[in-house]
Amino acid sequence: MEKAELRRMVREAKKHLSDDEKRESAQIISARIEALPCFAAARRILLYHSLPDEVDTHAWLEKWQFVKELYLPVVEGDDLVVRRYRQEELSVGAFGICEPAGENLDDLSRIGLVIVPGMAFDSHRNRLGRGKGFYDKLLAHIQAPTIGVAYDCQLVPEIPVAPHDIPMTQVISERHIF
Repeated sequence: MEKAELRRMVREAKKHLSDDEKRESAQIISARIEALPCFAAARRILLYHSLPDEVDTHAWLEKWQFVKELYLPVVEGDDLVVRRYRQEELSVGAFGICEPAGENLDDLSRIGLVIVPGMAFDSHRNRLGRGKGFYDKLLAHIQAPTIGVAYDCQLVPEIPVAPHDIPMTQVISERHIF
């Protein structure tokens, strides 16, 4: 199946999730991540400020902001840069995503764990993004473990892979861990 068709199919499937199902799934996924040794070991975590159709990270950001150093991606042109999360410094940036102000984290080797959204994932831990390649370019410069998070309806049998696509270390949904 073509990437565009997969995106359309998953977008449609996510529309059928209730707010309660989304909230419960996000709680399960968060608890699974928090139980991982790589989470316990990570002092600095790069994650994302979720959009309404993504696994919600808002409660997670609130819970861990004073325990771990949390970072969010910020769109700058055709690339993502990384900045420290501080709730009071968020503003709406590119694509309607909340982004932190402040200085970029230039030394990406300091990141200990990355939590990544996606449109779809497969059991080989391949990720299908929204089509701009932002995350693949950023992840090419990060050595930390990467965890793709998704609702079960975002798990597909196979994602077409290009040479620049970067697979996740793990993919976690409410019922599956790959």
